[in-house]
Amino acid sequence: MRHFLTLLLSCWWLGAPVMAAEVEACRNLLEQRNALAEQAMKAEIALVRTIRERICPVLSQQADGANANDRNETTIDYQALIECRQKAEELLLRSRRVLYVNRQQFRFYTVAGAKLARQADGLMQQMQDQECPQLR
Repeated sequence: MRHFLTLLLSCWWLGAPVMAAEVEACRNLLEQRNALAEQAMKAEIALVRTIRERICPVLSQQADGANANDRNETTIDYQALIECRQKAEELLLRSRRVLYVNRQQFRFYTVAGAKLARQADGLMQQMQDQECPQLR
């Protein structure tokens, strides 16, 4: 029994650095994936914002002002802003081709957003292939 425990502890001691390196590699992949996904989303948000500004310029200015200033003096009609955003998204669906749909079923219309989202999904697949603990 004593030999078995010694062998078990030796295996654990030898395997610990490998496990730590695997966890670190997974953490790096996750950070890279999150950064790519964030950049991809920003490209799509900018596109919807451009359309929203075109179809609802006053509401868009109010919303931008509220985001820039924590002490918002202007009352914003949030329901109208939500409806404006929905109209912008509907217009986008009718006027542009979907370039990529990611694993979460989010549609990407911009070339940059689609490219970044594909890369993020590729890293997610790599994490699954490596059986990263963050995915369990």
